[in-house]
Amino acid sequence: MDEINKEKFIFGSLFLLANRLQVIGDRWDTDITMKQWFLIAMIAQFGDAPPKLSEVAEFMGSSRQNVKQLALKLEERGLVNIEKDKADNRVIRLKLTEACEVFFKNREDRENYFLKELYKDFSEEEVDNLYKGMYQLGESIFRMDELSKGGFKI
Repeated sequence: MDEINKEKFIFGSLFLLANRLQVIGDRWDTDITMKQWFLIAMIAQFGDAPPKLSEVAEFMGSSRQNVKQLALKLEERGLVNIEKDKADNRVIRLKLTEACEVFFKNREDRENYFLKELYKDFSEEEVDNLYKGMYQLGESIFRMDELSKGGFKI
């Protein structure tokens, strides 16, 4: 297969694999959807400082409305707190709760098993190469995201 067809295959596969992974993940654990898990993972990336809703939405590449809907469902379950910023009432912040920490601690073995199953046919070298490739692809996507804010020009 020539280079351009490999690139097209990879591009299309990203969408296919993301969709399939979401379906499998939703079946794997009916307690939380993959989208909800992803939101929690993104909030956790901000550390101890509760991020703004808009920051999380931008980081995820999603709309504020979609992130807020996910956060509301997680708030109902006691996994996320949606709080107004103390300095600016217009700003909404997302904070993971202690119940969220307990929830994920209790499913740690299950998540590790899921990942082992996902990568069981990969050698250590293949995982390392995939990691490096995905990291590079992520860098390109973030760069293109910045470029696209001004509109693409060929």
